[in-house]
Amino acid sequence: MAFYTLGLTFNLVIFLTVIVLAVWIYGIYFNFKKWGLGSTGYHDQLRNSFWLFLATWIHEAFKDGLWVFLRTVVLDVLLLRRTLARSPVRWVMHMSMFYGFLMLAAMSGFALFLDIIEHFDLAGLAPQAEMVKELLALPFDIFGYLLLIGATIAVSRRILLKFVRDNTSAYDAFLIGAVFLITITGFYAEWMRGNSFFIGNAFEYPIYAPHFALIHTVLAIGLFALILPWSKYIHVIATPMTLLANRGGE
Repeated sequence: MAFYTLGLTFNLVIFLTVIVLAVWIYGIYFNFKKWGLGSTGYHDQLRNSFWLFLATWIHEAFKDGLWVFLRTVVLDVLLLRRTLARSPVRWVMHMSMFYGFLMLAAMSGFALFLDIIEHFDLAGLAPQAEMVKELLALPFDIFGYLLLIGATIAVSRRILLKFVRDNTSAYDAFLIGAVFLITITGFYAEWMRGNSFFIGNAFEYPIYAPHFALIHTVLAIGLFALILPWSKYIHVIATPMTLLANRGGE
């Protein structure tokens, strides 16, 4: 059975997912190792720079104790207090995009796990897996719209505000545009499948649903595994780690 289109079967999708995760994990490993080398270059004593970086980061992050680390996680990483202090609009934008993307990624992984259970009827739990997938329709819609709100604010600010537009780099424009496009194609795929909790089957069009699902998946995989770990977009991981290593600050 074709899972998306162009002959992509379920087993092939699982295989490609494993490859994507491997590429992403290696990308993170590569960056950690590069950061561990610092400015000293590839010297023999730093061959294990991946572990050097982890050890150094853990030492710095917990230097002032567990309480300071947890406070920084909550205030600076999860609640983005620095962004809120600079601009409430930017705070809403970043919070919407951050939690929208994070929760959609987590639920997509969980949904894939449920697909595996249902497809292979593991432990005879296929009916239960299908029921849980149906319950995910509402949270998928909620966090999808949350991400769409954040991406729309980001795009609108760059169109309407000259000072934001003048300070927008090609990297920023590409990332925001990619997130916006991934979000829109995801909505189209869900609407055409008739899976949307709020819309229902109002826009159901099963013939084209697999095509939009494929486009959405390819775009998301491309951003997640082939672009994010290998470009300046790694800052979405580097920035929280830097805040934690610096133990936040007032």
